[in-house]
This record gives sequence, structure tokens and C-alpha cells, in this order.
Amino acid sequence: MDYFSLHTSAEFPAFFTILYTVLFAFSLAVVIAFTYYLTTPLSGYSAPFIQALVLSPIVAIMVIQAIGDSVAIGLGMLGALAIIRFRTNFRNPRNIIFLFASLAVGISCGVYGYSIAIVGTLFFCLVAFAFHFTYFGKKYMPSAMIRINFMGNMLQKGLVEEVLHHWCEGISLKNIRYSKPSENEKKVFLEYQIRMKNQSEELGLLGQLEGLDPSLIARIEFEDTTENFN
Repeated sequence: MDYFSLHTSAEFPAFFTILYTVLFAFSLAVVIAFTYYLTTPLSGYSAPFIQALVLSPIVAIMVIQAIGDSVAIGLGMLGALAIIRFRTNFRNPRNIIFLFASLAVGISCGVYGYSIAIVGTLFFCLVAFAFHFTYFGKKYMPSAMIRINFMGNMLQKGLVEEVLHHWCEGISLKNIRYSKPSENEKKVFLEYQIRMKNQSEELGLLGQLEGLDPSLIARIEFEDTTENFN
């Protein structure tokens, strides 16, 4: 059988049909990846994840086309995939949806459902941009934990909270501890969950806090929105 002929069949699709399908899925995957790039804040951007969005539809097409209508090949493919240990942990549900959308493009193109792939991709990207420019997207700032310690008393705690209220949409005290390095000194440890008005002003917040007292040390840890692909 000539696998590079222009004629197609359910079991052995033609070479140029596969080439067209892969290029078509690649184009739609680039649209999804570009949408993710434009609607994701810098703190959540991951270059390996962008690459995964573009590459995953190609893999999905290969799997779908290789299986075809063969139950035996499908079972063999499941057995082969079971050997691979996927250790990537997705901590951001939004990233899971984007990756699944990219895989759906590959699956749709793999079964020649081009109209499904086009309409689904365009509507998905449109909704993603709509969320980005509404309260659920652009105005949403990731929460963070800020840990503060200083030598002093509760009056300084009030000053700290005044500064936090100025820079943050909301604050919540999660932990407070005391220690006495000496009889005349008391070290205070504070831990707040905060949501900043503007994440890019993080250094301004830390600078104003540390300006309250020479002994004050503050550290912010924003929630991890990136994925580990190591």
C-alpha cells in the first residue's frame, strides 16, 4: 500500500491529509498559547507551559491517528502510557483548562472535526479575554502571605496594619507569636494573608514597613501560580 498517496481511508489516512491536520492543529494551538500569554500575569507565566500548549495537540493527533478504529491498538496504547509516570502537579486550575483545551484541539483534528476545533478554539479564547478584562481577570490579584518580625510591642502592630490597609485590598491575621530574647525586649512575629491592590508595588509596601522600625523585617510570598515542569 502507498502510504503517501492522495487517497485516504479510515485506517490509513493519506500523508498530505495528516500533514494538513497537524498544521491546522498547530495553528489553533498557537492561538490558544497566545491567548494564555496575553491573559496571564507575569507572576503566573511559564515558558515550558507555553511550549506544552503548542506541542500537546500534535501528540494528541499522533495518538488518535495511530489508534484509529482498532481496539487492540487502543488497549496497547493505554498499556504503554501506563508505564510513563506523569509527575507534573497543576496547582492552578486555569492552567489545567488551557492544557485540556489544547489537547481537545488535537483530538478534534485527529478525528477530522475541523469545524469543532475552530468554533471551540475561537469561543474559548473569546471567553478567556472576556474574563481577563473583567473583575474576574485583570482586576484580580493573587493572595500572598507576608511575614513580619520586629522588636517592640502591640502599638507597632497597629502601625503595621495601617500600612497594610493602605497597600492592600484586604488583610487577615493568621498567626502571632512572641519571644523574649532578654528581660527588656520582646520580639513579635506576625503573619498576614493579604491581597494587594497592585502586585507591582510590592517593594513600596516592604519599604514602608521596614521604615517603621530599624528592627523590622518583612517578607512577602505570593501564591505560586506557575507550574513545575522539571
